[in-house]
Amino acid sequence: MLSRWLSLVSGVAGTLLLVSCGGSTSTSPYGGGGGTPPASCASSGASATITATGSFTFSPSTATIMAGQKVCWVNNSGISHTVTSDNGGFTGGSLPSGSIVVVTFPTAGSYPFHCSLHPPPTYNMMGTITVQ
Repeated sequence: MLSRWLSLVSGVAGTLLLVSCGGSTSTSPYGGGGGTPPASCASSGASATITATGSFTFSPSTATIMAGQKVCWVNNSGISHTVTSDNGGFTGGSLPSGSIVVVTFPTAGSYPFHCSLHPPPTYNMMGTITVQ
């Protein structure tokens, strides 16, 4: 009986030691686990950037641009999303984590969009691009 108790105490102590000593030895400037920089719209030439978030929203959910300008959606949330036109007014596409989608809007109008993987009303992943 004593040996079982000692084995149990020893196992718990070992587990606690492993958990408390965990740490990262990464030298990446982008955080632990790898050297891949986060996706960015900086070089896309877009006039507006919309971020797909891990809390299942697009932020900001609206953007206003001029005809002929681009919108860039970026996703660094760790969760896959999409950029899907509500009315077929533009082609977005898949937005896996660590990627961007860039769309040029040549014509004035209102372009509502959503994430087809996380649709309303369950999620608030929707927005509108207004092109003037």
